[in-house]
Amino acid sequence: MTAAIITASASVVVAVMAFLLSQFAQIRQERRQALLARVNSQLRDLYGPLNAYVDANEKIWDALRETLLPPQSERRPEAATPEWLKWRDQVLMPTNRRMRELIIEHADLISEKEFPVPLLAFCAHVQSLEVALAEEAEGVRRRALIKHPGEDYTKYVRNSYLRLKEKQQNLLGLTAP
Repeated sequence: MTAAIITASASVVVAVMAFLLSQFAQIRQERRQALLARVNSQLRDLYGPLNAYVDANEKIWDALRETLLPPQSERRPEAATPEWLKWRDQVLMPTNRRMRELIIEHADLISEKEFPVPLLAFCAHVQSLEVALAEEAEGVRRRALIKHPGEDYTKYVRNSYLRLKEKQQNLLGLTAP
């Protein structure tokens, strides 16, 4: 009779352990799926489009510096050429506005706890450029109050995108963690 009790107790312990391990595995899988869903959303709704816009604007900006723009030391708002103004108004500024809107509309998808300084600086630059453009329409030409954050912004966007792509690949099991 004692052997039967021990066998029954062992069976119950094994069943409870199997249940607990199964629950733990299920919870772990659900967390992994939730994390993957968040990373996918970050890439799809914020960092993916932002990275594409940054890359496109950087290519255009590099080409403009090589062909159309005077050296940095000679650039002045009052000396802007019609060609430069066309590129600024038709290509660069609309893309800057889209990037600012992406950042603002999807701020909940930002990876960090605090709002990243490069994103804040970029949004502030675009806002100040809006004022400069409004003044230009009134005949006053001056630089934007806040400068473009430059490489800090492009590096932040690219590094965030690459880090999230790597995380996505790991979560999908396509690469080693």
